[in-house]
Amino acid sequence: MKGKFIKFMVLNLFMLGILTIFIFPFQTQDEYRSRREAVREKMLPNSVMILRSKGSLGVFHTEAQDGNFYYLTGINEPQAFLVLVSPPAPGTSRTLGPGAFRTAREMLFLMPRDSRRPEWDAQPIGLKFANEKMGFKNVRPSSEFKEYFERILLGTYEHIYLDYERSRGLMEPLTADEQVLKKAREKGAAFKLLPPGDILSAVGQTRSPSEIALITKAVDITAEAQIAAMQSIKPGMYEYQLQAIIEYVYSLNGARRSAFASIIGSGINSCILHWMKNDRKMQSGDLVVVDIGAEYNFYGADITRTIPVSGKYSKRQKEVYEIVLAANTAAIDMVAPGVQFRTISNRAAEIVGEGLVRLGLIKDKKEYRKYYYHGLGHFIGLRVGGRARMGKLEPGMVITIEPGIYIREEELGVRIEDDVLVTETGHEVLSRQVPKTIPEIEQLMKKKGMDYTQYLIKK
Repeated sequence: MKGKFIKFMVLNLFMLGILTIFIFPFQTQDEYRSRREAVREKMLPNSVMILRSKGSLGVFHTEAQDGNFYYLTGINEPQAFLVLVSPPAPGTSRTLGPGAFRTAREMLFLMPRDSRRPEWDAQPIGLKFANEKMGFKNVRPSSEFKEYFERILLGTYEHIYLDYERSRGLMEPLTADEQVLKKAREKGAAFKLLPPGDILSAVGQTRSPSEIALITKAVDITAEAQIAAMQSIKPGMYEYQLQAIIEYVYSLNGARRSAFASIIGSGINSCILHWMKNDRKMQSGDLVVVDIGAEYNFYGADITRTIPVSGKYSKRQKEVYEIVLAANTAAIDMVAPGVQFRTISNRAAEIVGEGLVRLGLIKDKKEYRKYYYHGLGHFIGLRVGGRARMGKLEPGMVITIEPGIYIREEELGVRIEDDVLVTETGHEVLSRQVPKTIPEIEQLMKKKGMDYTQYLIKK
């Protein structure tokens, strides 16, 4: 099924000296262009969208980037700006706007190449490369963006899609973005600001074959890290030490960063959904929620397993674990095109509720929220602003299924999460290689993993 669904698209990378650009493997410029057109078609009439990359060249800047800019351009470069103009309103022959925007549908602003210090910093791709090799017709130097931005604000656009930096409180000084917006309104500008993420999340719900290939790679790397964690964990180990092993496996396999902060929650921390301090010493008898995801070329995975530090589940731990596993399995079995995600979520909640009644923790299965207080899943893939609503499933969507039970009074939390691709005929569990039944996990944990103690400083 995977072989038929995923078709690798090979993209030739053109190198001009030392580039800071990164273009997604397997994705063509036609694909990026079609995404930009899809976004433009969803924009309100007489509107403009402005996306900005983060960071700056050189001086040790390695800031992680938001995925929206890359999703539409394939460019990984700081101080870059993309402007998209909505299609002309009915009855008009051109798009209204300042200067070059009177006819341009899109414009890209990039830093020019600088031949004066090539030995100091990685060079930007430059305007010529973006124009001739990447298909952008309108490319201007980043230094000109400020002027265009101000002209846009003072123009006739009714809506501007823009993520801008906000001050942290009423008594805090305005950010640079807020100062510019305030000045524009003082000069009579009447635009309404809208978040780009709402449109971009909707456009990106279904993934192309090339994107699925990248997500699958991220899942495979994360799966290998989960297996390494199962084999390497031992009593007396700190949560952050297990995190280090996990992220070491990421790096070895080409994932340069985590898709999100690794969650290693042992004991009482297993009941905290977003536990990220990872500073507790794990003890024999603890369960540990390992919720992790590698990011591979900006596409991420999200897999959770709950494992016993000692390598064996207790009777009570097994009772709770089997309920969560039953909900996870039943929910995955329901994944198919045309199915409402809410229907799947309700079924998982019903299974959890019935299990909690059997355990004597609640009297009515409708009270399950006391011990299962989060949603069943979400979309995964590119790191983007905004979060799309989980509605009717369609082929090409990649989602998580992650039921859980959290009993704080027993310091016992269990969550099992898989990454699932919706196919034309049903689904494919991309994370299936990670064991999740009790016998499978206990058997795997008997195998020797990484001995972290050999790297500890000896006093």
